[in-house]
Amino acid sequence: MVKKEKKAYEAPKKAAGDIERIDKTEVLSKVKKMAKKYGKVSTIEVKQRDPYVPRAMEKKLREDIKKMKAITANELAAKFDIRVSAIKKLLLTLEDEGIIKQIASSSRLKVFNPVE
Repeated sequence: MVKKEKKAYEAPKKAAGDIERIDKTEVLSKVKKMAKKYGKVSTIEVKQRDPYVPRAMEKKLREDIKKMKAITANELAAKFDIRVSAIKKLLLTLEDEGIIKQIASSSRLKVFNPVE
């Protein structure tokens, strides 16, 4: 008996351009399948905000804060188009001045209330 040698499977060789074209079509088909399965994904807009609180806006903030029931940095930042970090610093200074007091906090969120 003569033993036959087993040959390893070799994929047919293609030109470099053919491989790229195949990969792109595979990716596009997978994207279409994912869009059908999960729906279209909305895009997120990145908004540039002021890194500091202008004096005129600070006066308006102080007036509006007195009327609010609960004060959070995210809410004020969205309302006045100012960075959350700048609002957080302002809220801490207002707390030191005694205008507002902290009623609840966690590692990410602090809720303030105006002092009457």
